[in-house]
Amino acid sequence: MVGVALGAGLLVLAGCASGADIEIANDADADVTVRIGDEVTEVSDDGGALLLDVTDCYGPPVTVTYDDGRAVGLDDDVCPGDLLRVTEDDVDLVRAADRTRSDA
Repeated sequence: MVGVALGAGLLVLAGCASGADIEIANDADADVTVRIGDEVTEVSDDGGALLLDVTDCYGPPVTVTYDDGRAVGLDDDVCPGDLLRVTEDDVDLVRAADRTRSDA
């Protein structure tokens, strides 16, 4: 019984040891700059980017700045496995759990 509990505990720790990616998809017709925490990422129009092996959530704000100077903020945590989908006028956050269910 102790071996089963110890083995299950190691599996949980192994799952936490490595992170998942945060994906950014730019569906806008303009280049954008995305600031998530201290990370600043340039994403070309109709392009994408990945923040690799993220282990912790980034707290708000997330800011998307378009080439024309407009800025859109997101006041929510962005966590490993999440997707930020940039559109012409907004940024949508698709949670990792929702992506798994719908294959977003």
